Amino acid sequence: MLIVRNARVATMTGAQAATGHAPLGLIEDGAVAWEGEKIVYVGPSAGAPRADDVIDARGRLVTPGFVDPHTHLIFAGDRAGEHAQRLAGATYLEIAARGGGIRSTVEATRAASDEALLESARQRRARMLRSGVTTVEVKTGYGLSVADELRLLGIALSLDGVVPTLLGLHAVPAGMDRARWVAQVVDELTPEAARLGARGCDAFLEQGAFTAAECRAALEAGARAGLVPHLHADQLTPGGGAQLAADVGCASADHLEQTSPEGIAALARAGTTAVLLPLAAFFLRQQAAQAGPFLQAGVPVALGSNLNPGSQRIESVSMLLAAGCLLSGLTPAQALWACTAGGARALRLDDRGVLSIGNRADLVIFSTSDPDHLPYHAGVEHAEVVVSGGVVRGALGTLVGDTRD
Repeated sequence: MLIVRNARVATMTGAQAATGHAPLGLIEDGAVAWEGEKIVYVGPSAGAPRADDVIDARGRLVTPGFVDPHTHLIFAGDRAGEHAQRLAGATYLEIAARGGGIRSTVEATRAASDEALLESARQRRARMLRSGVTTVEVKTGYGLSVADELRLLGIALSLDGVVPTLLGLHAVPAGMDRARWVAQVVDELTPEAARLGARGCDAFLEQGAFTAAECRAALEAGARAGLVPHLHADQLTPGGGAQLAADVGCASADHLEQTSPEGIAALARAGTTAVLLPLAAFFLRQQAAQAGPFLQAGVPVALGSNLNPGSQRIESVSMLLAAGCLLSGLTPAQALWACTAGGARALRLDDRGVLSIGNRADLVIFSTSDPDHLPYHAGVEHAEVVVSGGVVRGALGTLVGDTRD
């Protein structure tokens, strides 16, 4: 048994609040103990069980491991030139029309070896883990053929702490009729991806991408195959994505910068989580989705990085927390809940995101005792110790000690 003692433990066991602070479920002078991959104790240090190995947190903040519910982690190539074009005034859709955008990454990804793709993804995953992200959703979408999408899925499945999602409808493959591609995704790709181990499915509803009818067909095919549906919704235009996500029963609707009040109400009725991606809006110099209307309607809000090569290349968890507060209007406590319990809810993972007995032993010890400090001191990764699946992945100084009490 291993145990963290003398900590400010933010269990995240409360529900996200529309006003004020989300209940962090703080336990002062708290402890968390685990055996193997499972938590066996959460409570006051005074009542904690004896353990062979003890981590003395010395008053530092302990939270659940962060859950990032929206990434495009596996890719090859570099699109810094497109970033420069946007800064010079070009729009996302204009760049795509010139042959840039998703298709340029598809070409580079197809040309890369499995080993190169896996190694670059492992490096990104390792940086996220060091900053406290113990669970990462990873989408396909840069293959755009049945074989290449399944290849990316296989690479995702070989990474630790990953939730693999099939994003078949990301873009229309070059030279292919769109109806034919949609049919392949529905009839061939989705059932095979489910068989191989995908957990979720996704589609990109947007001008220049796919229509509501096409996205519905793909998501319903995924649901029939047992996949958890998600939807890229209302990012650049108000395309009714939130309503479609609610109708299909999606676990999450993601982006939502242009969502209407009717769409927000539909998400509330369906119990769909709103995954806000403020770093993507920041990267594209757009107005970020505001958390307030969703929270006021009773829609849970999660934060995702949307890490990808074209429209959001920032990997920093600290920056995501800051953007959630400064750009989307969350309080620091709400943002912390959104990156832990909220992310797990968006992926329908009920064994993580909160610190409770029986859950996965995913937790982070930070260099501060104050939750408000994390988004305030932005641009610095504050995680000192990360425990993932019961394994201590990193420590600084003498924080980890074999004190044998």
